[in-house]
Amino acid sequence: HGVSFLANPNGTPLSERNNTSRPDGYLVLSNEKTEPKIHWFDIAVPFEFKKGRDFESLRDDEEKIIWSLHNIMREDPLRRFAFGITIEDTQLRLWLSNRALLAVTEPINFFENIDGVILLFYALGFASASSAVKELGWDPTVERIRDGEVFQYKFTIGDEVFTPTRELATYGADSMVGRGTRVYEATDAEGKKVAVKDSWREAGRQSEGEILKNILASCEKKLQPDELANAKRHFVGVRLWQDIAIDDTRDETPMVAEEHNRTWVSIDLNPTLFTKRHLSSKGDVPDSGQLSALFSTQLGIIAHKETGIPRSVHTRTVFHDVGVALKDVTSLADNLTCLSGALMALYYLHKAGWVHRDFSVGNAIWVEGVGKLGDFEYAKEIDSDTSNDVRTGTMHFMAVEVESQNYLFFPRHAHHRHQPSFRMNFLHDIESIWWAFTWILFYHTDTKTANADHSFDAHAQLKEYHSAFPGTVGQTSRRDFFLYAGRLQTKLENLLSKTCFNVCSPIIPDFAHALQDGYEKAEAKFPTLTLDDALLNDMHTKAATYLNDAQRRAGGIELCPLSNLLKQKRPRPGDETSLPPKNQGKKARYA
Repeated sequence: HGVSFLANPNGTPLSERNNTSRPDGYLVLSNEKTEPKIHWFDIAVPFEFKKGRDFESLRDDEEKIIWSLHNIMREDPLRRFAFGITIEDTQLRLWLSNRALLAVTEPINFFENIDGVILLFYALGFASASSAVKELGWDPTVERIRDGEVFQYKFTIGDEVFTPTRELATYGADSMVGRGTRVYEATDAEGKKVAVKDSWREAGRQSEGEILKNILASCEKKLQPDELANAKRHFVGVRLWQDIAIDDTRDETPMVAEEHNRTWVSIDLNPTLFTKRHLSSKGDVPDSGQLSALFSTQLGIIAHKETGIPRSVHTRTVFHDVGVALKDVTSLADNLTCLSGALMALYYLHKAGWVHRDFSVGNAIWVEGVGKLGDFEYAKEIDSDTSNDVRTGTMHFMAVEVESQNYLFFPRHAHHRHQPSFRMNFLHDIESIWWAFTWILFYHTDTKTANADHSFDAHAQLKEYHSAFPGTVGQTSRRDFFLYAGRLQTKLENLLSKTCFNVCSPIIPDFAHALQDGYEKAEAKFPTLTLDDALLNDMHTKAATYLNDAQRRAGGIELCPLSNLLKQKRPRPGDETSLPPKNQGKKARYA
């Protein structure tokens, strides 16, 4: 291996994502097998250049380098991190993107600090000399095999090798900062079908496999044998899990050493880019990459001072079975049966003393007629000694108390009392089930209505859907949608097709009322919370009854997403030139 530099390349790099952007230059892998046409997989370090240092020049380079780094990270399953370089006039900045942060150095004047610039390019060249080029961000535990225009991969996990046969979920890789989750259907050495999940978890958290192991240990202590068997039937089955090791060292997001401590530069990833300075966080910042240890300037990060420096650990999990996410199930009856199975899994989870904290339509899995619950990465024991829960969960399905991080249903006379630290409980998980149930009916209509030419107003339903599921924290429309169940009944009648209305009326508002009653019972003696077995059993029984009632009404109804019904002509393939919409891509499907 090695890298060569190309400036102002004539061709647009090949892309699996129809990306037509072209950096001003790049360091590209060069070896005998390199194809004449450069692929984004081959780009080691993208560059952007400007002659001036005015605001517009800086902004343009920032937007383009961030887009290039974003594309590298989402496009290439082998990339653990990526570097980029921007040059404006005589000022050079080095950029770093990984799953925990986006970072940029303070500007380096390469006339005044020529030694630093030479050291930087020496480090990049030295890193590329490695047979696995791991110091430039590629993953040596994944092998890419090119067969004509098709790429195949082999993932090593422990002593086993798994060959992906198709993507099940790629949406996690679309976010620059986050878990970067990719899920594949794969086969092991003996041809057995499994699901392989590659992701990054926050340092300090247990792996999903370890958490599920602890959950099952709690179930064995607290459940009857028949309950334990049923719990295992409705939990995803984990075969193997392991943190990735590079040269016998756990693969963590690269950091710079603390002795290089200077002013941090924060990069805001909102559509309107800007930079803001703040003091660096204190604490031990380990040096986890040889390349970063050579830098004489401090890398900046995306971080709030109160949260410290983000670090993530690279991990892989292998699941026994491959299923279909609830969101991708087209039969309404199967959808609701899958949701009921996930609710049953939550019941056993709660009875064993745990809360899930991240239920969504992406982690309820339909596996050969059985609804299963997945994604236990944020699950936690109810009596954990954590003083205060951070906000976790998928925004669309988050309980309103979790969103606000406050208890909302205690008596009026208790308002003057000191509020205890907010902690998630089983009611919040059950409310997430309600949000998923509601999502199914507002995100879709039935195919009979979709195919008919009559007065059904899909635009009005979609508008209400966006009001109830805004996707951002703090929208009062979302809280009102849940709290005012009387209005909700009217919305169901006015907006949904008659077929869908007959399935969910008055179940959705009644379910919401029951949840609110449950919250009021739990918070009646506020600030003491009453979360006993009687309330747990009562709420789960009611929730299961509501879902079973809706499932019986569903019959043979098939679902059609409103977005498909209203879809306008798509842009031509290859027109992607800006950041994709949030949550683009496939949702997780594994068990």
